[in-house]
Amino acid sequence: MEIQLSEVKNLKIVPEKYESSTVFDVVDINEGKVKINLPLITEFELKDYIEGEQVEMFGLNKTGLVYFTSEILNKNGKEIIIKYPEDIKQIQRRKYSRVPYDGKLEIKGKENIKVKAEDISAGGLKFTADTPFMVGDEYEIRVELANNLIVNCTMQPIRVEETEDSNALPYAISAKFKKIRSIDRIALMQYSLRLISELENKS
Repeated sequence: MEIQLSEVKNLKIVPEKYESSTVFDVVDINEGKVKINLPLITEFELKDYIEGEQVEMFGLNKTGLVYFTSEILNKNGKEIIIKYPEDIKQIQRRKYSRVPYDGKLEIKGKENIKVKAEDISAGGLKFTADTPFMVGDEYEIRVELANNLIVNCTMQPIRVEETEDSNALPYAISAKFKKIRSIDRIALMQYSLRLISELENKS
């Protein structure tokens, strides 16, 4: 079933320079064009929204996360005209898409233990470790994404289990992110969505 842009809520937009990502509202849809408003953007960030360039967008509908791209046609202050997206994709029914992740994970106060990341989403991550973590405690972490972006936040383990694989580290930890900046969550969502698109293109 075709997804209609008017049905998508909690919209976010990501230009080429992701640091200027922000929320947006749909003002009008007419003749293949969409007028959007960026209510929270600064004048400095607006400079990264350039006519003719592509932007990535995502939001939520009744069944989960959706993702689409478009081109900036015109800019007038905080109002921008984009092309109506050709393809609005339903990513998953879960709020945040989980993707494989084997990048660098650092945990403050646990620098001497071994950890290995397994997957990540904008909501949390799963990793294995050579020592257990306390469920409910909060730990400061540093996550390096593949595109050299750094996310600093806290995580809270929600499940700790012993692994059955003798070749793996002995404990598997699932954790949710806490005290995370909106821009860092956007970076994680962008990372997840791009990886999902790459995996779909390979299949």
